[in-house]
Amino acid sequence: MNGDIEALLRSGLAEQAERAPATVDDPALADLAIAGAHRIRRRRRAAAGATGAGLLVLGAGAFVLQPLLATEDQGQLAADTSTSEVRNELGMEFLIQDDEGYQVINDDGDRVALVDYAPQDVYRLADAYLVVSAEEQTTELIGLDGAAGRGMSWPSEMTYNVVNSEATQFAMVTSNADYTEESYAINDAVIADRTTTIEFTTNFELTLADWSASTTVFTADLWSTTAGQEKRWFFDEQYSWNLESVGYAGYQSAVILDQQDPSFVCVADLEPGSGLAQVGEDCGRVDSPFVQEALGAAAVDEAAADLVDTAVAEFSGEGTQIYADSEPADLGDYEDQYYQAEYSQLDPSGRWELSYSRGDSTWILVDYTGDDPAVSILTPPEGAVMPVLDCRPPE
Repeated sequence: MNGDIEALLRSGLAEQAERAPATVDDPALADLAIAGAHRIRRRRRAAAGATGAGLLVLGAGAFVLQPLLATEDQGQLAADTSTSEVRNELGMEFLIQDDEGYQVINDDGDRVALVDYAPQDVYRLADAYLVVSAEEQTTELIGLDGAAGRGMSWPSEMTYNVVNSEATQFAMVTSNADYTEESYAINDAVIADRTTTIEFTTNFELTLADWSASTTVFTADLWSTTAGQEKRWFFDEQYSWNLESVGYAGYQSAVILDQQDPSFVCVADLEPGSGLAQVGEDCGRVDSPFVQEALGAAAVDEAAADLVDTAVAEFSGEGTQIYADSEPADLGDYEDQYYQAEYSQLDPSGRWELSYSRGDSTWILVDYTGDDPAVSILTPPEGAVMPVLDCRPPE
């Protein structure tokens, strides 16, 4: 081997060894990572079936070293990662800003023009982009090809948006001035001349978590009243939940998960267009015959049970990849940059997390798709503002 090349390789290996992080057994790191992502007002989507390509490939600056490293050693090195790698391996898209406004670099590497104002967040839905702006107080749906969509003004500065787990619909949610009620306007996430908006209003104590064409899933405090007792309760009557409004909107069932113990649920049977099919809610463990029978009677499609199971898994912390039983991310040399960053965003499917400050030439990427979290430096595209949050269910 040529002496100069050998010296270069040895020097590179030594540098990588110095950069290799020491093992840190600190569960608080994962908690802090999750807490940092809480600036995003959204639900985490379940990803129990999420798969990926594992740890990202070493970046161009270190590719000549890769063949000399054993496979088990490669996963322990924090490596530079390029935009093309995260696009190919994780399907990551970016919002960028240039002289023409804000654009998305999609997973094919193409640029899609979105808006000329600064978004708060951009979501990738099944057939469109959802652009949310707190400053403009608007939610705008734009085609995947940049085709003009439709914009919706917020009824209040406190309005927020929720996307269902299939990423086919989104809800604009607005509370009243006294925070006693919350109104929902559910829209199809498609670009069309005419669309139907489904509206209902429930008690503020209920929070919409997910929904399908027939079934709505909420969270609320059940345990403080039920103490886990399996029987029929009358929360809608006693606490004025207004589930009747959900029935009038066309839904056939409403399932309420307990906030503290999501596997304890209540099932309300609704009459589409008419309100309630019966008074009272059947409550118990989600897998109990009592609840399964109630759910089967209230919902007309078998998918309702899957929808509820997915929601229970998500809110129990069993569905999202970041909650998996793995070692917390070892930030190593990147710890300071990680915690000093202005923003932290988590992929809705839990595959990755980005910690970054806008304008920085490098961002911190934590990849959760492997057996253990892998930390690396990501070089974002020029003009990058934020990642696009992909709400589509894992394939």
